[in-house]
Amino acid sequence: MVKLKNKSASQSHNSKGKRKSTSKKPSSPLFQGFIWGGCFTVTAAISGFIGMTVALKSPISIEINPVLEKLQGFKNFGLSSLFAQQLKEPVNILVMGIDQVADSKQNPETRFSGRSDTMLLVRFEPQDHSLKILSIPRDSRVGLPNGSYDKINSANAIGGIPFTKEVIEGNLDGITIDKYIRVTTNAFKDLVDLIGGVEVYVPMDMRYTDKTQGLYIDLKEGKQTLNGNQAEQFARFRHDNLGDIGRVQRQQILLKALREKLQSPQAMFKIPQGLKLLQQEVDSDLTQEEIFSLVAYSLSLDKQDIRMVMLPGRASYPTEYSLSYWLISEENKSQIIEKFLTSESSLPENNESSQNIKIAIQNSTSNPELAKKLALFLEENQYQNVYISNNSPYPTSVTKIIVQKGDYESAKTLKNLLNFGELESSSTGDIDSEITIRVGDDAEKLLFDDSFVK
Repeated sequence: MVKLKNKSASQSHNSKGKRKSTSKKPSSPLFQGFIWGGCFTVTAAISGFIGMTVALKSPISIEINPVLEKLQGFKNFGLSSLFAQQLKEPVNILVMGIDQVADSKQNPETRFSGRSDTMLLVRFEPQDHSLKILSIPRDSRVGLPNGSYDKINSANAIGGIPFTKEVIEGNLDGITIDKYIRVTTNAFKDLVDLIGGVEVYVPMDMRYTDKTQGLYIDLKEGKQTLNGNQAEQFARFRHDNLGDIGRVQRQQILLKALREKLQSPQAMFKIPQGLKLLQQEVDSDLTQEEIFSLVAYSLSLDKQDIRMVMLPGRASYPTEYSLSYWLISEENKSQIIEKFLTSESSLPENNESSQNIKIAIQNSTSNPELAKKLALFLEENQYQNVYISNNSPYPTSVTKIIVQKGDYESAKTLKNLLNFGELESSSTGDIDSEITIRVGDDAEKLLFDDSFVK
């Protein structure tokens, strides 16, 4: 059994919040890049597409040749040797992407000193054979150790990994961070280009320019295959009515698309080439054994085993603070942490509570009657809190039952009642709902069947 050790990162910060320089030999990010190609694509997909650059200061030095030898063995003999090492205990990994730092090309050791543009907590949970991903909006308002408050994306700029861990664990009670990974936007873009792009539906024309970040966004609405640069644009765009939360949703959409593409045999065979591309782009304190254990575990997962959720809360009102924040919901936060990021859960599971969940219905079809018919059906089956949301900008042929806030059991009960559609555990639906039903083309026949709606 490979057990992940909970060790602190080697970076430190001084009283002024600046990170101390170090002469420690950086580990080869090439090995951490293996996560992108094999198992950790589920998390790297979100964290890699943000504007970020990585310093090479990992506390562990890893030899590259053994990794490449094992990868060659996978080509010749399949993946059986990979599954020899299995994850036996849960582990929480912090995944961050860092904003681009000015002049970092001239001074590479500053490349990790920026704000985090993306932050994920990823839990490998062998007890229920799942991978759980909590997206933390960058504008989340959190308390700092000195008693002041700031956006959570400032933590890395103040004190690197140690300070960020302290802030997260101090604001999300009950969470322990075991390991960390930081990646660059270059890693993501290179990987997407290597595998031939990713297919997503762009919900609107996206245009925006930020010269300070070197960000130029220009995408047309519609289903298309995005190259690495376009995928970064899709992930970083935030100028819609949802702002930063809309970006979190698109990051989860992109994560799913990248994972599906990387599952193909053609993509797996490109892992060695991908590792070379990522040589300067990934920083982590994971050891070689730990990564192979996570790879083996992740390759055994089906898509329904991967569950994504966003840290619950609401946007601040203009009159509340001088800055715009994502205000974390204390009550819902505790439920998410208990269900997603700890080993114990005392939350009740019963059908009665399922009847009271807040369900949004989004129509993604050209038939405006479908949402109304579905709402009526749910009300007739004692669901008390159903409402019709705005039409979905994402067309779908198969109805999606989106587990917006982590209540997977209630969503399964709902799916059994409907007897059509598929479950999707993400936060890509209506942000006020607990479950969003995105009505697809498959609902047309069923919703107008007399045996379905009386």
